[in-house]
This record gives sequence, structure tokens and C-alpha cells, in this order.
Amino acid sequence: METKTIQKYVLIVCALSSFVITVTTSSVNVALSTIGRDLMVSTSFLTWLQNIYLLIGASFMIPFGRLGEIHGKKKIMTYGIIVFTIGSLLCAVSTSGDMLMFFRAIQAIGSAMIFSNIFSLITSVSTPGEGAKILGIAVAIPYIGLSLGPVLGGILTNDFGWRSIFLFNVPFGIAATYFILKLEGEWCEAVGEKFDYISSIVLALSLTAIIYGLSIITDATAPYIILAGMVGVIIFFYLQGKLKVPLIDPEIIHDRIFLINNTTSLINYGPGIFVTFLLSLYFQDIRLLSAQDAGLLLAVQSVFVAIFSAISGRLSVKIRPRFIAATGIFITSFALALFVSLGEYTSYYFIIAALAILGCGYGLSATASTEISMRYFDKKFRGVSSASLNTTQYVGQMLGMGITGAGLAIYMGAAHLIPQNFALFIEAFKLPFEVFAVACFIVAFAYFIPRK
Repeated sequence: METKTIQKYVLIVCALSSFVITVTTSSVNVALSTIGRDLMVSTSFLTWLQNIYLLIGASFMIPFGRLGEIHGKKKIMTYGIIVFTIGSLLCAVSTSGDMLMFFRAIQAIGSAMIFSNIFSLITSVSTPGEGAKILGIAVAIPYIGLSLGPVLGGILTNDFGWRSIFLFNVPFGIAATYFILKLEGEWCEAVGEKFDYISSIVLALSLTAIIYGLSIITDATAPYIILAGMVGVIIFFYLQGKLKVPLIDPEIIHDRIFLINNTTSLINYGPGIFVTFLLSLYFQDIRLLSAQDAGLLLAVQSVFVAIFSAISGRLSVKIRPRFIAATGIFITSFALALFVSLGEYTSYYFIIAALAILGCGYGLSATASTEISMRYFDKKFRGVSSASLNTTQYVGQMLGMGITGAGLAIYMGAAHLIPQNFALFIEAFKLPFEVFAVACFIVAFAYFIPRK
């Protein structure tokens, strides 16, 4: 199979799979209010429908990236597409909150198998002169999915019910499976090497402890559970320097660019889910908008993300990606600060402007940080570098949802979002925006630290 044909099939597979995954993520946010009423679950439970997805994704991203290097990126992605599609179908037939949460976990496993290898596979099949261009397109596609997700989610929820959001994924999954099976060849740079099960288990348990501890922050045991999770993360990185075949090579762990890019990205991606999660509830339960109208408003952010991610890809040819990333994070910090002033009757024009500014910041920083993870490392490290960046994205979003859950637990407990609790919800709403506005402003300066 010719190189151009291979690139075409890889781009089609990546476009279909990343598009449908991101569409689902943003669509589910719009449908949460309807899901909560239909399945009779609390606002705190709804946070776990997102937390479980992020938790599973964060726990398995690096392990699946490593498995892709050992057994083949195409193979792992093929299994991932199939698992995600089956998980979507099972979500659609769920009859209780617990069932839906379990099948969301299955979805997350498939998503992790895909996203842990997607950018690495693109880089593997790209020629030197076309890598940045193709990568820019690949990074923009998920944000197009995020742009359309709220609108599609609103329309589907209004006209066909929330279950149709998950059924929407099935034909895309079938199409992606068809094209990846037509793709000839395999790409794996670590054939025959062993897989580090110990680190995988330690990482999964550590992240689980941290996010669970945040979700029960009002409980006396929460600090100890969070501390145990943080100690587990330290043990994970310690093991990478001691084990013969670690998940992440010590050489890349100690690289300053790797550390800076992943640390800043972790904070930058934090608001990725909680912004749409909180605003979706705010629009539908407090401002009494329909799911469709709420989706249209939420789409503003993602539209600007898609536009500026494409712009970022072009700018990176002339400007160092780290400067683009830093600029984007500063803009994100400013946008998050605007939401701290939100009240029950805040102007829609103000909210739209804040979402547009937030989209600009994300668009610039996301593409730039992805290019850094691909451009600055040897080919043998690109799989892990890509998976690590995606892991920080999931962990960041998980941290954001954890702080959101903590805020809801502190101010609302297990109460439902009814008029008597609107003022409490607004106070809980502001907490994650305040935390990440400050954090993003601080970590953006890290990109100006020289490599040596």
C-alpha cells in the first residue's frame, strides 16, 4: 500500500473515531439534566458519570500506549473502536444510573485504547515535511466534534431522548472499523519487549484514590485517601527508574520539556469538562433553556477552539510552540476569571463572550502542546509521549471534575438542583473557576523556562 493511501486511511480512521468520541463527551454534558430526571439520580451522581469516564481513561492511557508500541498501534486502536462502539450501544439500553455508569466505564476503556495511540500512529505514517500539517488537522478534528456535540446533543435529546446520543456513535464506529481493517501494515517500535503490569496497577489505584477522595471531600477520611493516592503517584514514578521494562522510560521522564509540557497541560485541561458540565446544568435548570438552546450556547466555545487550533498549527511553523501554548493558557486564565462573576441572571452576551475567549485560549494551547509532545522526542518515545499527554488531559479534567464534585458536596451535599438550592449551586459553581483561573496563570510561565 502506497504511503499516500496509508496516510489517507489513517487520517479517516482518526477523524471518525476522535470525532465521535468528542461528540459524545460534549453531548452527554448537555443531556445530563435530562438523564438525572429520567433515571432519578442526584447532581453528585451526575458528576460521577463524567468522573468514571475520565478515571478509566486516565488509568489506562499510558498502559495502552505502551501496549501499542509492543503489539501494534493499529491493533490496539482496532480493539478500542470495537469496545467503544459496543459500550455506546450498552449505554443506550441502560435502565438505571448504575448500569449507565458501568457501561460508560466500558466506553472509556475503548476511548483510552484509541487516544493513547492516535497521534503516535499519525506521526508514524507521516513524512517529515507533512507531519505538522497532518497533526494540525488531527488535533482540530476532535474540537470540531466538541463544537457540534452540544448542538447535536441538544437536538437528539429534545427530539429522540438522551439514549439517541449513544446510538449516534454506532454507525461511526462501524465505519471506523471498516477503514482500519482495510489499512495494511502495522506500526510498533518495541516488538518483543515486556509490559509493566506493576506500574499500571499502581497508577490506576493511585488515580482512583485521588478522585474518590475529592468526591467525598466533606468526609473525615477524604484527606487520607487523597494523600494515599498522591503517595501512589510518587511510587509510580519511582518504579519507572527501578524496573527493567517500565511504562515510561526514565530518559523521557527526566526531560525538562516533557515535565513542563505535561505539568502545564494537566492544569490547562482541567476546565475541559467542568465548564460544559456546570453551564449545562445552569442553562437548563436555572435559566430554563431547552437542551437544544443550551447546546447552541455551549457550542460557542468549541467553535473557537476548532478555529484557533487550526491557526495554532500554522503559527507553529514560524513561532515556537511553547510560546503559543503559554499565550493560550494566559487567555484561558482570563476567560475562567470572567465566569467567577456569574449569577442567576447574568447576560447571555457576557457568557457567550467568555466562552469565545476560553475557546481561543484552548485552541492555541492544545495544538501547541500536542506538537511539543511529538516534535521534541525520538521516534521510540512518541507513543509514550503522546499517551502521557493524553493522560494528563484526562487527569486534568478528572481533577477539574473532582474539585467541582467537592464544591457541590460542600455546598449542596446530595441535594437535587431545585429553586431552593440555586444560590448554593452558584457558590459551588464558582469554586473550580477560581481555582483554575489562578492555577493556569501561574503554570503558563513554565513554558518560558529554558530547556537547559
